[in-house]
Amino acid sequence: MDPWSELPMRIPTLFATVPVAVLIFSMAGCTSRSATFEGHADDQVWSAMVAAARTPEYDDWKVQDNQVMVDESGKRLEIYRYLKRLYVTPFADPQKEQEEWRIQVVLSRDESLDVPTVEFTARQVSVPAHVWREADRYFAQVRSLLGPATAPATETLTPATAEVPVPPPLPSETNGAQPAAPTAAATNPVADPAAPAAEAPASQPPEPLPER
Repeated sequence: MDPWSELPMRIPTLFATVPVAVLIFSMAGCTSRSATFEGHADDQVWSAMVAAARTPEYDDWKVQDNQVMVDESGKRLEIYRYLKRLYVTPFADPQKEQEEWRIQVVLSRDESLDVPTVEFTARQVSVPAHVWREADRYFAQVRSLLGPATAPATETLTPATAEVPVPPPLPSETNGAQPAAPTAAATNPVADPAAPAAEAPASQPPEPLPER
């Protein structure tokens, strides 16, 4: 029998096994997402992580069940969460939806940046975009609990002020200084108008002309 004649019969079988292989491959790993929290201490971030896990906040989901296991020594959280909602769209009947999450959240420290780092991992088969959305919601709640970041304290250096030299005092007349030259006002004093005027010399009579 010609082996090429069996090829059309094997093609549907081959394509039928592809979705099964993709499903097995997707179950082999978990989806993770991490975030850094610069400007906060590790204890502050850990307290905010525990609070956000125990009291989750959602805009479009209702929390039906929320179980949190806290590992203080390992800075690790194990979360099981069950959500429900009534999804309403225009021109369609309302649909009841539900989500089930198995999450692990771990606090560590980034060695290169030296800042607290939180890693969010979904322990289930899920669409990566859905995991990233849930992780970003959790990180946003942690940041709102922490408040604004504190800038690291910087030491202010005050420059040294240079001493300005003070010139020596000017020598006085008692120390052998030459007296100042007299001014024009001293050499030509102005007459006092209140003083009596000096008398002009008496005029002599003219001499008589000689006779001819």
